[in-house]
Amino acid sequence: MQSLAILLFLLIPTLLFSQSGMMYDDFKRKLEPYFAEELIKDIDNSMPQGAEFRVWGWDVGDFSADGFNDVAFSINLIGTRKRECIVYLFIDNDGYLVNVSRYTIPYIDLPLEVGVVIRDTTCYVVQKRRSEYWMMKGYRYRYGSVVLYDEFISNRIEMFAHEGYRNYLTLSTKDKYLTQKGEQSLALDYLTIPCYERGRHLYAGIASEVRVENVSNVNSGAFYWYGPQDASFRARMVYDDDYMYIRIAVTDSAIVTGWCDTCAADRLELWFDVTPSEELGGSRYITSIDHSKIQVRSASDSGLYAIGIKIGDFADKRPSVTISTTDDMDVNQDAALQQVRVVTAQRSDGYVVKVRIPFALIGYARVPLDENEFTELGCSFVLYDVDNDFRPEETTVIATSHISPLNPSSYGTVIFVPDGMWYGETSNIFADAVLGTLRELGF
Repeated sequence: MQSLAILLFLLIPTLLFSQSGMMYDDFKRKLEPYFAEELIKDIDNSMPQGAEFRVWGWDVGDFSADGFNDVAFSINLIGTRKRECIVYLFIDNDGYLVNVSRYTIPYIDLPLEVGVVIRDTTCYVVQKRRSEYWMMKGYRYRYGSVVLYDEFISNRIEMFAHEGYRNYLTLSTKDKYLTQKGEQSLALDYLTIPCYERGRHLYAGIASEVRVENVSNVNSGAFYWYGPQDASFRARMVYDDDYMYIRIAVTDSAIVTGWCDTCAADRLELWFDVTPSEELGGSRYITSIDHSKIQVRSASDSGLYAIGIKIGDFADKRPSVTISTTDDMDVNQDAALQQVRVVTAQRSDGYVVKVRIPFALIGYARVPLDENEFTELGCSFVLYDVDNDFRPEETTVIATSHISPLNPSSYGTVIFVPDGMWYGETSNIFADAVLGTLRELGF
């Protein structure tokens, strides 16, 4: 995760400018070592026509991953009262510099507060949101789409420095809180599972499936784990009004189904912390922050549910489900338990588990969805991989977070995404052309 010092280092190319910016003609001369004259002229048509502006930040690099230089820069219109910069992203596409994206970004005091940096095939757009609050978004161009790859946040909460990271393609999420002395007070590292409505079409660049395949995902038994081909899984979750549907594709080099009900065997656990963050003051992890201490929500006597899944033997022994909870289940929840469905199927490299879970089972009458914003609940998926049923102590545990079951702050997250919203951003540069053609054809 990037620290504030690294974030400011990325801003150095922008901060080298004077506080008056650079004239456009001077900027084009800066590009001459990188691009032919014809390519530099391609930029002219995308600039505000008839308006005066200055260039405040720029960088050249490859954020399209094709081996050729691309360019990004920010401008500020002269004479406008709006405190905003326009950021342009251009790629080298078949010998032309093509404008693939344009962002209007506000600033607080000076246009210097908006910058661009190209690193690791990613174009980072840096913005100061307010005093001691910086945000950096990383964009990549891939196969016709500009995709939000990741996002860094550096701010201050009370007396603590906070650093946050969201990767919208790997779905990795990290948060770190540091004291004034630079000591780590709290660190969170987990995977976020976006949950979209069943049947919804997702555009390229929007991740819907979480991949749990790295050594950082191994909670225990790493000595017996020799890579994702040994044990790993991919999981996807969708919803309708009454149910959530979970599909987990497990890669397993040696499937152990168990000789008896109590024998060591491969299995899955799905953990949920169903207390909404609004009831906890806006954070699932933190109950309060004062000047000297962060109160972490490290225990809960309600709202925790564990759904255990035994995979069966893919033949005579059917898969089974058990539920454990901190709550006393009511009549509706007992009835909902009978509506849980699970099926499993063996594959050449492992097996697939599909589960249907009623929302009534975890205490909701219907999907906990807000039409205007994300709804976040605690959620972790855990795989127990047994390679030798005579040596259960050699079990490897792989999960979407470093979960301690009775500690809700150790859970990962599931985000219920309403219709019309996305976990991430993507825009296709050919969308306008396609729509224009369809209109010409009468659609």
